[in-house]
Amino acid sequence: MKFQFYLFVFSIFITGCKPTEKNKDENKTEAVEIKSPFKEEEVKWFKDKGTASIQGIAKFKSKGGVVRFGKEFRIELQPYSAYTKERLSHIYKNKNGDFVYIEDGVPKFTPDPKGYHDTKKTMCNSEGEFEYKDLPAGTYYVIAFMLWDETGGGIMRRVELIEGENKVIEMKNFEE
Repeated sequence: MKFQFYLFVFSIFITGCKPTEKNKDENKTEAVEIKSPFKEEEVKWFKDKGTASIQGIAKFKSKGGVVRFGKEFRIELQPYSAYTKERLSHIYKNKNGDFVYIEDGVPKFTPDPKGYHDTKKTMCNSEGEFEYKDLPAGTYYVIAFMLWDETGGGIMRRVELIEGENKVIEMKNFEE
């Protein structure tokens, strides 16, 4: 049941809907139009097997000061494309890494091609750690979705890999 709740909240976050009744009326704005077309051939390398990897840790501090991490949080890996770069620029201010709070809302997008959502997904372990192995060289966006009790948000990092490289990243929206 708890997993279903988090899946519901995650789907709200990824589609750009706002989960609170207070914000419901504010979400009646038009969807953001992405001008760069999504091209399958631009991301086909993403399905190849490689020798690189990304390891990391993800922790999120809510607006109320609560820090969360652990098994219930999902990490997505997306290949670089002009479409993805443009879309993420409407969510995150810094193109190389940033975070957002779910309470601030996330826009809806048009078009919203199915291929854009063809990502690699993993879950954090109890310590907030995650790993992707056998990745081909390329540029990726790593996005941590850390949502709970209608709070939390997302953290994004842009990562460039060469063959055989093991990149270690920290995905936190606060200093420890």
